[in-house]
Amino acid sequence: MPSLHERFSGLFIPHVTPFDRSGAIDVESLNRLTAYFASLPGVAGLVSCARIGESPVLSIEEKRRVYEISGKVAREAGKVHIATIAPQSTDEAVALLRDLENIPVDGVMIFPPLLFAWGKVDPNLKVRFFEDLARETKLPIVLFQIPVKSFYYDPATICRIAGLENVVAFKEASFDINLFRDTIQALERDKAEMRVLTGNDRFVAESYEMGADGALIGVANVATEKWGALDLAGRAGNFDQAAAIQNELEALKELVFSEPIVEAVARIKVVLQHEGLIETTLVRRPQLGISDSEKKQLIDNYNLLKNNKFRAAANQ
Repeated sequence: MPSLHERFSGLFIPHVTPFDRSGAIDVESLNRLTAYFASLPGVAGLVSCARIGESPVLSIEEKRRVYEISGKVAREAGKVHIATIAPQSTDEAVALLRDLENIPVDGVMIFPPLLFAWGKVDPNLKVRFFEDLARETKLPIVLFQIPVKSFYYDPATICRIAGLENVVAFKEASFDINLFRDTIQALERDKAEMRVLTGNDRFVAESYEMGADGALIGVANVATEKWGALDLAGRAGNFDQAAAIQNELEALKELVFSEPIVEAVARIKVVLQHEGLIETTLVRRPQLGISDSEKKQLIDNYNLLKNNKFRAAANQ
């Protein structure tokens, strides 16, 4: 049986949250979508209510429902379920963690509180936050390096937090390849057990060559099996193969995460509806969704990928 830290290696899918035509959570689509992802051998686990899951626009009650559904599906498939929270205080974080202990959750990914970016922050504040949480819960904790510089954890601070027993993984999504490399090297020097999951869709394949243990990337909601193959190649040390797969997926990734990036969720939902995995492409305001012409372009390119003609299209 893999160790606790080893369970948090591989490809994790921060799945979307489907809505029905009334705007409520579409439970049937959510069950179908998560069961599909969990059935794929290249997927290590599901991540519920991350940014791609529209966490900022879900109520506490809605998030709990999503956690329960995703967790049940993951457990039945023998996969890991990571629930995402975005607390603003230590007390709020503790309350959320204690509630999550009562539902099928294998780990909790924590968005950094706003105070982490409020001016020049003493690293001790960040470390103390996780020390306090580690004392209050036995749930495995996953850090999140979001792509906003004012929130960044520097490598030395990451190493200190990684020393806590139940801090098991780190989603590094700074989009800064130098910071990523420096962090990996610092953790290796410390012989840290904490796993590093790349969230940098601009250099996924390179992340494995630098020492990543897996990936936690929203773009893997589409062409999931190919991202799974990239993860498998990267963790096996087949870096040329991983780079080739990334190159094949590049144009699709650019379509999904083109500006405005906030509408990436809408684009992902268009593809998932096209695949029959969710019923509607509805997103919640203030997201606006995408135009019919953009939807057509997205589906046309996605179909080229499925027909193994995508690379040729990208070169045209």
